[in-house]
Amino acid sequence: MSSRATKIWVALSGIAGVAMLTAHFLIPANVPGDNSPPGTIAQFVHHHHAAILLTAWLQGFGPLPYVLFALGVVYLAGGMTRFAGWVTLLASAVILTLSLIDAAFTIAAAQAVTGGHAATASVSFDLIDGPGNDAIGRVFLIALPLLLPLGAVLLGSRLLPRAFGYTAVALGAASVILGFAALFSSAAFSLAIVLIIAENLWVLAAALVLMILGKPESAAPPPVQPAHATRHVATRPSVDDTLIHE
Repeated sequence: MSSRATKIWVALSGIAGVAMLTAHFLIPANVPGDNSPPGTIAQFVHHHHAAILLTAWLQGFGPLPYVLFALGVVYLAGGMTRFAGWVTLLASAVILTLSLIDAAFTIAAAQAVTGGHAATASVSFDLIDGPGNDAIGRVFLIALPLLLPLGAVLLGSRLLPRAFGYTAVALGAASVILGFAALFSSAAFSLAIVLIIAENLWVLAAALVLMILGKPESAAPPPVQPAHATRHVATRPSVDDTLIHE
């Protein structure tokens, strides 16, 4: 696969990952908080059973193209053998693991209600929903942020403008700080959605730049060759010309 095609596929992976994870946060709408009465939660899960299973799939599968985008950027930047590249690989594995755990508890909450297991549904819902608990969401924040090592990779290459590298490092550092603060403050935890939106916008911007860089350059007109001076060679008059002039 050519470098241009690789850039386009990496960019499309990032866009797909952002789209799927954004849909996960929006489906289903009007989710009750974990401090709602158990009857309210059970009724909501029962009425939105299919949508909850859909959002579980989006949460479980959506991070894969997101992570493939990050690893693709590392590959294109020549960072696969660098320390920051390996840390990005580690962060990718952590994200995929936590996403599958989140999806598992989401499925458990949906299936437990239909099976009449109220206690299982309540515990599962409590682990994935806020604002009081959402333990899985808080673990996401304290886990190794993906953009932090990815930004370090970009700063060591010329794949994207350096502003992308600095911004990625800043977002990653903000994730570390917010993850610690969210353990002790509900207000800090509520700011996580702002950080998620900023990270998604970064991925979209980086993907668009990669697609622009991946477009074939227009064929330039061939360079005009400088006209060479014509050498005037003096010709020796022929015998016939001599006879005529005589």
